[in-house]
Amino acid sequence: MADKAPTKSKSTGGIVARALFLVLPLALPAAFWSSHIQTYLTSQFQSSVSTAPKPAIPAVEPPTGWTPEACAAHQYTTEIVSLDPLVIYINNFTSQLEAEGLVKAGYVFPPIPYSCVPLINLRPNSEPDFEDSVISHYSGLRKVTGRTSQSAPLEPDLPLVSCILGRARKFMGSMLLPHEPFSTPQLVRYFPSQKYDLHTDFWPAHQLMPDGSGRLFNRVASFFVFLRANCTDGYTYFPEVDVLDRDAERSGGGGGNLGAVWKGKAERGERQGEKKGVRFKPIAGNALFWVNLDGKGRGDQRLIHAGLPVGEGEKVGMNLWPRKFYASDE
Repeated sequence: MADKAPTKSKSTGGIVARALFLVLPLALPAAFWSSHIQTYLTSQFQSSVSTAPKPAIPAVEPPTGWTPEACAAHQYTTEIVSLDPLVIYINNFTSQLEAEGLVKAGYVFPPIPYSCVPLINLRPNSEPDFEDSVISHYSGLRKVTGRTSQSAPLEPDLPLVSCILGRARKFMGSMLLPHEPFSTPQLVRYFPSQKYDLHTDFWPAHQLMPDGSGRLFNRVASFFVFLRANCTDGYTYFPEVDVLDRDAERSGGGGGNLGAVWKGKAERGERQGEKKGVRFKPIAGNALFWVNLDGKGRGDQRLIHAGLPVGEGEKVGMNLWPRKFYASDE
Protein backbone atom coordinates (compact mmCIF):
# COMPACT_ATOMS: atom_id res chain seq x y z
CA MET A 1 0.00 0.00 0.00
CA ALA A 2 2.84 2.34 0.84
CA ASP A 3 4.24 1.79 -2.67
CA LYS A 4 0.91 2.75 -4.35
CA ALA A 5 0.22 6.01 -2.53
CA PRO A 6 2.65 8.09 -4.60
CA THR A 7 1.14 6.62 -7.80
CA LYS A 8 -2.33 7.73 -6.74
CA SER A 9 -1.06 11.21 -5.86
CA LYS A 10 0.74 11.48 -9.18
CA SER A 11 -2.43 10.42 -10.99
CA THR A 12 -4.54 12.97 -9.11
CA GLY A 13 -2.00 15.68 -9.78
CA GLY A 14 -2.02 14.82 -13.47
CA ILE A 15 -5.79 15.14 -13.63
CA VAL A 16 -5.67 18.52 -11.87
CA ALA A 17 -2.91 19.72 -14.20
CA ARG A 18 -4.86 18.66 -17.26
CA ALA A 19 -7.99 20.33 -15.91
CA LEU A 20 -6.13 23.58 -15.31
CA PHE A 21 -4.63 23.35 -18.79
CA LEU A 22 -8.13 23.18 -20.25
CA VAL A 23 -9.77 25.78 -17.95
CA LEU A 24 -7.11 28.50 -17.78
CA PRO A 25 -7.40 29.58 -21.41
CA LEU A 26 -11.06 30.26 -20.73
CA ALA A 27 -10.68 31.71 -17.25
CA LEU A 28 -7.86 34.15 -17.98
CA PRO A 29 -9.70 36.08 -20.72
CA ALA A 30 -12.77 36.29 -18.51
CA ALA A 31 -10.69 37.73 -15.68
CA PHE A 32 -8.83 40.02 -18.05
CA TRP A 33 -12.04 41.47 -19.53
CA SER A 34 -13.66 42.05 -16.13
CA SER A 35 -14.20 45.65 -15.11
CA HIS A 36 -12.25 45.05 -11.90
CA ILE A 37 -9.10 44.10 -13.78
CA GLN A 38 -9.59 46.84 -16.35
CA THR A 39 -9.60 49.44 -13.59
CA TYR A 40 -5.85 48.92 -13.22
CA LEU A 41 -5.08 49.26 -16.93
CA THR A 42 -4.07 52.50 -18.61
CA SER A 43 -6.92 54.56 -20.05
CA GLN A 44 -5.84 53.98 -23.65
CA PHE A 45 -5.61 50.23 -23.11
CA GLN A 46 -8.96 50.15 -21.33
CA SER A 47 -10.63 51.85 -24.28
CA SER A 48 -9.26 49.21 -26.62
CA VAL A 49 -10.29 46.18 -24.57
CA SER A 50 -13.55 47.23 -22.97
CA THR A 51 -16.66 45.40 -24.16
CA ALA A 52 -18.99 46.79 -21.52
CA PRO A 53 -22.07 48.51 -22.90
CA LYS A 54 -22.31 52.26 -22.54
CA PRO A 55 -23.81 53.05 -19.12
CA ALA A 56 -27.36 54.27 -19.06
CA ILE A 57 -27.66 58.04 -19.02
CA PRO A 58 -28.44 59.25 -15.49
CA ALA A 59 -31.74 61.07 -15.23
CA VAL A 60 -31.09 64.77 -15.78
CA GLU A 61 -33.92 67.22 -15.61
CA PRO A 62 -33.82 69.90 -18.34
CA PRO A 63 -33.82 73.52 -17.18
CA THR A 64 -37.12 74.68 -15.75
CA GLY A 65 -39.15 76.22 -18.54
CA TRP A 66 -37.13 74.57 -21.32
CA THR A 67 -38.92 72.39 -23.85
CA PRO A 68 -37.74 70.67 -27.04
CA GLU A 69 -40.31 72.72 -28.95
CA ALA A 70 -38.88 75.99 -27.62
CA CYS A 71 -35.37 74.80 -28.44
CA ALA A 72 -36.35 73.94 -32.01
CA ALA A 73 -37.99 77.35 -32.45
CA HIS A 74 -35.02 79.30 -31.03
CA GLN A 75 -33.84 82.22 -33.16
CA TYR A 76 -30.37 83.71 -33.55
CA THR A 77 -28.69 86.23 -35.84
CA THR A 78 -25.30 86.16 -37.53
CA GLU A 79 -22.61 88.61 -38.58
CA ILE A 80 -19.83 87.71 -41.01
CA VAL A 81 -16.55 88.71 -39.40
CA SER A 82 -14.31 87.49 -42.21
CA LEU A 83 -14.96 85.80 -45.56
CA ASP A 84 -11.43 84.52 -46.06
CA PRO A 85 -10.89 82.78 -43.73
CA LEU A 86 -14.55 82.32 -42.91
CA VAL A 87 -15.38 83.48 -39.37
CA ILE A 88 -18.98 84.13 -38.31
CA TYR A 89 -20.23 85.73 -35.10
CA ILE A 90 -23.53 84.27 -33.86
CA ASN A 91 -25.72 86.38 -31.59
CA ASN A 92 -27.90 84.43 -29.15
CA PHE A 93 -26.81 81.02 -30.40
CA THR A 94 -28.17 79.71 -27.09
CA SER A 95 -30.68 81.32 -24.78
CA GLN A 96 -29.54 82.18 -21.26
CA LEU A 97 -31.65 79.29 -19.99
CA GLU A 98 -29.95 76.88 -22.39
CA ALA A 99 -26.49 78.24 -21.57
CA GLU A 100 -26.91 77.60 -17.85
CA GLY A 101 -28.52 74.23 -18.53
CA LEU A 102 -25.49 73.16 -20.57
CA VAL A 103 -23.11 74.19 -17.79
CA LYS A 104 -25.13 72.23 -15.24
CA ALA A 105 -25.14 69.19 -17.54
CA GLY A 106 -21.40 69.06 -16.92
CA TYR A 107 -22.16 68.16 -13.30
CA VAL A 108 -23.32 64.69 -14.28
CA PHE A 109 -20.71 62.80 -16.23
CA PRO A 110 -17.10 61.81 -15.65
CA PRO A 111 -14.49 63.75 -17.63
CA ILE A 112 -13.14 60.72 -19.53
CA PRO A 113 -14.67 58.35 -22.10
CA TYR A 114 -17.27 55.85 -20.87
CA SER A 115 -15.09 52.94 -21.93
CA CYS A 116 -12.36 54.12 -19.57
CA VAL A 117 -14.32 54.11 -16.30
CA PRO A 118 -16.16 51.48 -14.28
CA LEU A 119 -19.89 52.06 -13.95
CA ILE A 120 -19.52 52.74 -10.21
CA ASN A 121 -17.56 55.92 -10.99
CA LEU A 122 -20.60 57.67 -12.46
CA ARG A 123 -21.72 60.28 -9.99
CA PRO A 124 -24.98 61.86 -11.14
CA ASN A 125 -25.92 65.15 -9.47
CA SER A 126 -22.48 65.48 -7.85
CA GLU A 127 -20.03 68.35 -8.02
CA PRO A 128 -18.92 69.17 -11.57
CA ASP A 129 -16.34 66.74 -12.87
CA PHE A 130 -14.07 69.26 -14.56
CA GLU A 131 -10.47 68.13 -14.82
CA ASP A 132 -7.32 69.77 -16.13
CA SER A 133 -7.60 70.34 -19.87
CA VAL A 134 -5.35 68.36 -22.19
CA ILE A 135 -4.47 68.50 -25.88
CA SER A 136 -4.89 65.72 -28.42
CA HIS A 137 -1.48 64.58 -29.67
CA TYR A 138 -0.53 61.78 -32.06
CA SER A 139 0.88 59.92 -29.02
CA GLY A 140 -2.29 60.41 -26.97
CA LEU A 141 -3.74 63.04 -24.66
CA ARG A 142 -1.19 65.36 -23.08
CA LYS A 143 -1.30 68.11 -20.46
CA VAL A 144 0.70 71.17 -21.49
CA THR A 145 1.64 74.37 -19.70
CA GLY A 146 0.01 76.48 -22.42
CA ARG A 147 -3.47 75.20 -21.53
CA THR A 148 -4.46 75.79 -17.91
CA SER A 149 -8.27 75.58 -18.06
CA GLN A 150 -10.45 72.66 -16.95
CA SER A 151 -12.67 70.57 -19.23
CA ALA A 152 -15.66 68.25 -18.98
CA PRO A 153 -17.61 66.32 -21.65
CA LEU A 154 -21.30 66.65 -22.34
CA GLU A 155 -23.38 63.56 -23.05
CA PRO A 156 -24.67 64.05 -26.62
CA ASP A 157 -27.89 62.10 -25.95
CA LEU A 158 -29.19 64.50 -23.29
CA PRO A 159 -32.20 66.28 -24.83
CA LEU A 160 -30.75 69.77 -24.38
CA VAL A 161 -27.32 68.82 -25.73
CA SER A 162 -28.88 66.90 -28.62
CA CYS A 163 -30.98 69.92 -29.57
CA ILE A 164 -27.95 72.26 -29.55
CA LEU A 165 -26.01 69.80 -31.71
CA GLY A 166 -28.95 69.73 -34.12
CA ARG A 167 -28.93 73.53 -34.21
CA ALA A 168 -25.23 73.53 -35.04
CA ARG A 169 -25.71 70.91 -37.75
CA LYS A 170 -28.53 72.91 -39.32
CA PHE A 171 -26.33 76.03 -39.23
CA MET A 172 -23.68 74.20 -41.30
CA GLY A 173 -26.14 73.18 -44.02
CA SER A 174 -24.58 70.99 -46.73
CA MET A 175 -21.10 71.47 -45.30
CA LEU A 176 -21.66 68.43 -43.04
CA LEU A 177 -23.22 65.29 -44.50
CA PRO A 178 -25.90 63.40 -42.53
CA HIS A 179 -23.56 60.51 -41.68
CA GLU A 180 -20.76 62.78 -40.48
CA PRO A 181 -20.87 63.22 -36.69
CA PHE A 182 -19.83 65.75 -34.10
CA SER A 183 -17.18 64.97 -31.52
CA THR A 184 -18.43 64.77 -27.93
CA PRO A 185 -19.20 68.37 -26.91
CA GLN A 186 -16.64 69.78 -24.46
CA LEU A 187 -17.15 72.32 -21.69
CA VAL A 188 -14.13 74.46 -20.81
CA ARG A 189 -13.87 76.54 -17.66
CA TYR A 190 -11.45 79.37 -16.92
CA PHE A 191 -10.71 81.01 -13.58
CA PRO A 192 -8.42 84.04 -13.01
CA SER A 193 -5.13 83.84 -14.98
CA GLN A 194 -6.16 80.61 -16.73
CA LYS A 195 -5.66 80.54 -20.49
CA TYR A 196 -5.12 78.51 -23.65
CA ASP A 197 -2.18 79.73 -25.72
CA LEU A 198 -2.25 80.01 -29.52
CA HIS A 199 -3.32 76.78 -31.23
CA THR A 200 -5.41 75.40 -34.08
CA ASP A 201 -8.35 73.01 -33.69
CA PHE A 202 -7.55 70.81 -36.68
CA TRP A 203 -4.97 68.03 -36.76
CA PRO A 204 -2.02 68.31 -39.20
CA ALA A 205 -2.86 64.78 -40.37
CA HIS A 206 -6.33 63.25 -40.57
CA GLN A 207 -7.16 60.95 -37.67
CA LEU A 208 -8.33 57.33 -37.76
CA MET A 209 -11.84 56.74 -36.47
CA PRO A 210 -11.73 54.50 -33.37
CA ASP A 211 -14.67 52.38 -34.55
CA GLY A 212 -12.61 50.01 -36.69
CA SER A 213 -14.08 51.35 -39.93
CA GLY A 214 -10.74 52.61 -41.22
CA ARG A 215 -12.25 56.01 -42.00
CA LEU A 216 -10.18 59.18 -41.60
CA PHE A 217 -11.62 62.38 -40.14
CA ASN A 218 -10.68 65.89 -39.11
CA ARG A 219 -12.33 68.91 -37.52
CA VAL A 220 -13.62 70.72 -40.58
CA ALA A 221 -14.94 73.63 -38.51
CA SER A 222 -15.37 74.83 -34.94
CA PHE A 223 -18.05 76.40 -32.79
CA PHE A 224 -17.05 78.11 -29.56
CA VAL A 225 -20.06 79.07 -27.47
CA PHE A 226 -19.81 81.41 -24.49
CA LEU A 227 -22.01 79.95 -21.73
CA ARG A 228 -20.91 81.95 -18.68
CA ALA A 229 -19.15 85.28 -18.86
CA ASN A 230 -18.96 86.40 -15.24
CA CYS A 231 -15.43 87.67 -15.79
CA THR A 232 -13.14 90.40 -16.97
CA ASP A 233 -10.86 89.83 -19.96
CA GLY A 234 -10.82 86.21 -21.16
CA TYR A 235 -11.12 87.19 -24.82
CA THR A 236 -10.91 84.67 -27.67
CA TYR A 237 -8.16 86.01 -29.90
CA PHE A 238 -7.41 85.43 -33.61
CA PRO A 239 -4.15 87.27 -34.44
CA GLU A 240 -4.20 86.39 -38.17
CA VAL A 241 -7.82 87.36 -38.90
CA ASP A 242 -7.00 90.82 -40.16
CA VAL A 243 -10.38 92.46 -40.87
CA LEU A 244 -9.90 95.12 -38.21
CA ASP A 245 -6.29 95.65 -39.25
CA ARG A 246 -7.38 96.38 -42.82
CA ASP A 247 -10.28 98.48 -41.56
CA ALA A 248 -7.87 100.62 -39.52
CA GLU A 249 -5.88 101.39 -42.67
CA ARG A 250 -8.86 102.78 -44.56
CA SER A 251 -9.38 106.51 -45.14
CA GLY A 252 -5.67 107.23 -45.16
CA GLY A 253 -5.06 105.43 -41.94
CA GLY A 254 -7.92 107.12 -40.15
CA GLY A 255 -9.82 103.88 -39.90
CA GLY A 256 -13.23 102.66 -40.97
CA ASN A 257 -16.28 101.98 -38.82
CA LEU A 258 -16.07 98.26 -38.09
CA GLY A 259 -14.66 98.93 -34.65
CA ALA A 260 -17.73 100.99 -33.81
CA VAL A 261 -20.11 98.42 -35.30
CA TRP A 262 -18.63 95.65 -33.18
CA LYS A 263 -18.07 97.73 -30.07
CA GLY A 264 -18.68 95.64 -26.97
CA LYS A 265 -18.29 92.37 -28.93
CA ALA A 266 -14.96 92.52 -30.76
CA GLU A 267 -11.91 94.75 -30.98
CA ARG A 268 -8.36 94.70 -32.29
CA GLY A 269 -6.03 92.47 -30.34
CA GLU A 270 -2.39 92.90 -29.49
CA ARG A 271 0.51 90.55 -30.06
CA GLN A 272 4.07 91.27 -28.97
CA GLY A 273 3.25 94.93 -28.47
CA GLU A 274 1.66 95.38 -31.90
CA LYS A 275 -2.03 95.97 -32.65
CA LYS A 276 -3.01 92.89 -34.62
CA GLY A 277 -5.96 90.62 -35.36
CA VAL A 278 -9.33 90.52 -33.64
CA ARG A 279 -10.40 89.41 -30.19
CA PHE A 280 -13.92 88.60 -29.01
CA LYS A 281 -15.36 89.45 -25.62
CA PRO A 282 -17.11 86.64 -23.72
CA ILE A 283 -20.88 87.26 -23.87
CA ALA A 284 -23.06 84.45 -22.55
CA GLY A 285 -25.17 82.83 -25.27
CA ASN A 286 -23.15 84.20 -28.19
CA ALA A 287 -20.85 82.03 -30.28
CA LEU A 288 -18.11 81.99 -32.88
CA PHE A 289 -17.99 79.71 -35.91
CA TRP A 290 -15.01 79.27 -38.20
CA VAL A 291 -13.91 76.88 -40.95
CA ASN A 292 -10.65 75.05 -40.23
CA LEU A 293 -10.09 73.15 -43.49
CA ASP A 294 -10.34 73.97 -47.16
CA GLY A 295 -12.16 71.88 -49.78
CA LYS A 296 -9.24 69.46 -50.02
CA GLY A 297 -9.01 68.94 -46.27
CA ARG A 298 -5.97 71.15 -45.72
CA GLY A 299 -5.75 73.15 -42.51
CA ASP A 300 -5.81 76.95 -42.52
CA GLN A 301 -3.11 78.30 -40.21
CA ARG A 302 -4.78 81.71 -40.23
CA LEU A 303 -7.32 80.26 -37.81
CA ILE A 304 -4.74 80.03 -35.04
CA HIS A 305 -6.39 81.38 -31.90
CA ALA A 306 -6.04 81.66 -28.14
CA GLY A 307 -8.16 81.86 -25.02
CA LEU A 308 -6.59 84.88 -23.35
CA PRO A 309 -6.19 84.85 -19.54
CA VAL A 310 -9.25 85.65 -17.45
CA GLY A 311 -8.79 88.67 -15.19
CA GLU A 312 -11.39 88.18 -12.48
CA GLY A 313 -14.34 85.83 -12.20
CA GLU A 314 -15.26 82.75 -14.26
CA LYS A 315 -15.67 82.00 -17.96
CA VAL A 316 -17.28 78.80 -19.23
CA GLY A 317 -17.44 77.94 -22.91
CA MET A 318 -18.40 74.97 -25.06
CA ASN A 319 -16.47 73.48 -27.98
CA LEU A 320 -18.42 71.82 -30.79
CA TRP A 321 -16.28 70.09 -33.41
CA PRO A 322 -17.98 68.65 -36.52
CA ARG A 323 -16.06 65.72 -38.01
CA LYS A 324 -15.71 65.40 -41.77
CA PHE A 325 -14.52 62.17 -43.38
CA TYR A 326 -11.68 62.11 -45.89
CA ALA A 327 -10.27 59.50 -48.27
CA SER A 328 -6.95 57.97 -47.28
CA ASP A 329 -5.13 59.39 -50.29
CA GLU A 330 -6.03 63.00 -49.51
